[in-house]
Amino acid sequence: MHSPNRFVDDGKYLAAYAAEVLVRCVRCSAPGAVVAQHDGRQWVATFDCSNCDLHLSSMRGDWVGPVCLQGRRPCGYCGHKWLLPRIKQTGWPREVVESIATTCSECGRDSIVPLEPYRVYDGTGNIDPHFGLPLLLSNAGRFGAIWAYNAGHLSALKAYISATLRERSANAGNKSMFSRLPGWMKAAKNRQAVAKRLAKLEQLLPNPSIEGTSASGLRPLAAAPHVKR
Repeated sequence: MHSPNRFVDDGKYLAAYAAEVLVRCVRCSAPGAVVAQHDGRQWVATFDCSNCDLHLSSMRGDWVGPVCLQGRRPCGYCGHKWLLPRIKQTGWPREVVESIATTCSECGRDSIVPLEPYRVYDGTGNIDPHFGLPLLLSNAGRFGAIWAYNAGHLSALKAYISATLRERSANAGNKSMFSRLPGWMKAAKNRQAVAKRLAKLEQLLPNPSIEGTSASGLRPLAAAPHVKR
């Protein structure tokens, strides 16, 4: 009898793999990498596209992913109704919208409502957590998208999916990366199908050009701390 292929969940959060995220440039679609470090309080990240020279910095608050523009003010005429406009923007570059005319359902008159942008994390994981850039290692499927931040993240997913015996360490809780995977990815009946999709993602990995570098050609940073994001 063959011994089971065993995997032990060590409790790492997804953020443990966020020090390097392989992405596509939002401007020209060229592959690249977001490089980040956690200073104990927050992530400090940069992205530099070698093709179109797009530069993004977390220190400037750059975000190119989806946003929701929201406003809140009472009607300027009757004052009886709160006007709560919401606009979602997903493309790039985005149209700058600072306010919008909103009709009051009480009196039927329009008032100008100032808007504030908020970052949108839709739960699909198809964007990088630092700037909202589209992930390089991502593909869609019948039940949902499968994605990974980098080669290390992909390798961990492959080890988990291929395991026939999955266990948790004493430090692993229900907020670990593996515990948060969707049920269809963890189902034994889908093991082969998910493994094939992970293999396709592996084919997208850039080849390291220098010995000692990561899959993106960048020298690896120290492992990110277990920080919730």
